[in-house]
Amino acid sequence: MKTIFKFFSRLQWKLTFSYAFVTISTVIVLAALAVGLALYLESRSTSRTWDSFYWSKTAMQDNIPQLLDDPEALQGWLERVHAVGFFEADLRSYSVRESLDYANTYITGTPIYLLDPNLNVITSAPADDSLKGKPFPSRLINGLNVAAILEAAQTGDKNYYAQSLSQPDGSRIVAFPLRKSDDAPVVAIVLYQVRPFTFATPTNLEIYSTFFLIMTFVVLAVSLPVGAVFGWLASRGLRKRLVTLAAAAQAWSTGDFSIVPSDKSGDEIGELTRALNRMAEQLQTHLTTREELTRIEERNRLARDLHDTVKQQTYAARMQLSAAKNLLTSDPTAAAEHLNAALQLNRETQQELQLIIEELRPPALEGRGLAPALREYAERWQEHTGIKVEIAITGERSLPLDVEQTLYRVLQESLSNIARHAEADSVTLTLSMDTDKVTLVIADNGCGFEPAAVSTNSLGINGMKSRLAEIGGALTVETALGVGTKVIAEVKL
Repeated sequence: MKTIFKFFSRLQWKLTFSYAFVTISTVIVLAALAVGLALYLESRSTSRTWDSFYWSKTAMQDNIPQLLDDPEALQGWLERVHAVGFFEADLRSYSVRESLDYANTYITGTPIYLLDPNLNVITSAPADDSLKGKPFPSRLINGLNVAAILEAAQTGDKNYYAQSLSQPDGSRIVAFPLRKSDDAPVVAIVLYQVRPFTFATPTNLEIYSTFFLIMTFVVLAVSLPVGAVFGWLASRGLRKRLVTLAAAAQAWSTGDFSIVPSDKSGDEIGELTRALNRMAEQLQTHLTTREELTRIEERNRLARDLHDTVKQQTYAARMQLSAAKNLLTSDPTAAAEHLNAALQLNRETQQELQLIIEELRPPALEGRGLAPALREYAERWQEHTGIKVEIAITGERSLPLDVEQTLYRVLQESLSNIARHAEADSVTLTLSMDTDKVTLVIADNGCGFEPAAVSTNSLGINGMKSRLAEIGGALTVETALGVGTKVIAEVKL
């Protein structure tokens, strides 16, 4: 599971998933916006008000003209509508699914007035006997003058907006002419209040729902794979360029500057690649210059020391020997004194040379030997890196100085590589000193590497091999990806 998660955490997969997610989100949002816009336009449509006028009038038209000859039934019907609104049975001519909802935009509890064509009150709901047979007061409803809409209703046409009057709360007072048939004259005018829908379920809601479902299917069946493939292809080149940079940086960290990534593009990664190449060139030049300066400074120091001590002492010893040679036959006693002086100068020269040699040895080896120096360095390294180190030393004894120095340098380079690259949490150091050979083994439980991937110009492993070759030793590296690394340095004595 961890391996799978690590695989999908790569940049290419992240970009692939990002493209797919953006594609899905965009299509879904656009589909939702399209449906939302359609619903909004439906809610803003003036047909909502017209439908309220039409279906409430239709309910009145289908009942009132037929009940005019039966005042009691007419009054009962009006009282019921006034109290609870219209029923499905009130729509006798024809209806659709939304008809009753629109008809019931009539505001129940508000007065309904039924007038004759001359605007005299026939009846009302609730009943008001004081108005029957009398001209309708034009300002009876909410103090508004409804004379204009009554006059429009008298013409008998279907100009619903001319036959309605808006109120501040959004409701409307309507006055609609009623006939027994379309060709018959106006037999009554009904006056009542409606509150048109501000929003109603669209008649084509099923179309919108189907559209949204189809778009969702398109997203899952088409957009998702298309977005994923596009993301994969778009990020493939980007990942390849970044992997090339990472490989170059890894090689540079080991001192191998033979790898030079090439990226001629004009984007940020191309600029970064060229900047890193310039940095690598400058770093290589700096390292080369520093190494050369170090060698020159060391040579100069050695030349100065040899000139100031060994050369002078050697010259003085030569003079003493020359004097002894000249006095050997004529004055043996004096010749012997000159020989003693020459011997003393020789001893001093030997001491000076020994001091110079000691200075060239690693400080940790000074007067201690390889085993104690190895222990001390490993303990310091463990404390510094937090990587556990187990040490096993057998046959501890003194070794030639060049062997100790070389193995100590191999130890330093190996532990440095482990700290930088191995991702290990445990290291085992084994130093075996036999009579005919000495073997140093440094093993870790880290990630390992492919030996074939190590450049011939690498300063790490190749540097250790070169050091050991100079003293007749050999270096063996046993490793593979995921199984750790074992470095074996062996020197014949």
